Amino acid sequence: MSFHQRLFACALVALAPLSTVVAQNTGKTLAMDFRTTISVQGTPDTTVMLGHAVGSTDKMRLDVTGAAAKVSPVIADSISMIVTDSGKTITYLDAKKNQYLRVRPSEIVSQAQQMSGMTMNFSGTDAKVDNLGAGPSILGHPTTHYRMTTGMTMSVNAMGQQQTVKIASTSDSYYADDIKGSLNPFASLSGSDMANMFGAGNADFAQKLKTAQAKLPKGTPLRAASTATIIAQGQTRITNTQAEVTALKWVNADPKAFEIPASYTAAEVPGMGAGGTASAPPK
Repeated sequence: MSFHQRLFACALVALAPLSTVVAQNTGKTLAMDFRTTISVQGTPDTTVMLGHAVGSTDKMRLDVTGAAAKVSPVIADSISMIVTDSGKTITYLDAKKNQYLRVRPSEIVSQAQQMSGMTMNFSGTDAKVDNLGAGPSILGHPTTHYRMTTGMTMSVNAMGQQQTVKIASTSDSYYADDIKGSLNPFASLSGSDMANMFGAGNADFAQKLKTAQAKLPKGTPLRAASTATIIAQGQTRITNTQAEVTALKWVNADPKAFEIPASYTAAEVPGMGAGGTASAPPK
């Protein structure tokens, strides 16, 4: 698997626990533990990701362990991520090597296009949200059930060859009715990962997704399930994701948790050659 393919997988999988936080208690930040299970139909492999998320509107810190670490551009037994710009920028921390690597998912496609001469055209874009009424009680909190469906067709041209790729997804999210704060650990299940990945080159889909997401509550989902289907070259790949919050509370977050340690250096981006290093840490 190429570096850009791994980053694409990372954006579609590892972004699952990303979003923003709005404090409910003065001086407090909402934190949660979560579990995400990802499986691909027809294959025996199942990815299980356990993690802890804490943050603010501006920044979020995620510490993740489990098989999901394999989809990160940082090869490690566990992943630490600092998420900024509402998920648009991710900084991976490698504690063993004292290195960091910053990735912007929205730039992955454009970088791949520049390196390979690939062009992409989009059609059949769709995004909508439905309120399905009351959901189950989760961790003692009543919930409301929302369903989002998205879809698009991509025509990819590279090296004189053309390929058509169809992408569709259905995601169900159960938002807590009684938590006056917003920490969304399952943002990618509602399509925000696709917006970050393709938004720059697919304004039509980005606008439809923005309109659909405006119908979702500004709250905290405690459970989500997603089915994503990709059809390419006559083959169909169906990925199922199950995610759930296992614990949550209000905490006093340590500001240093959202900073790159001073001793860390920028890691070279694999496969980019000389000069392919991560960007400087934020100030």
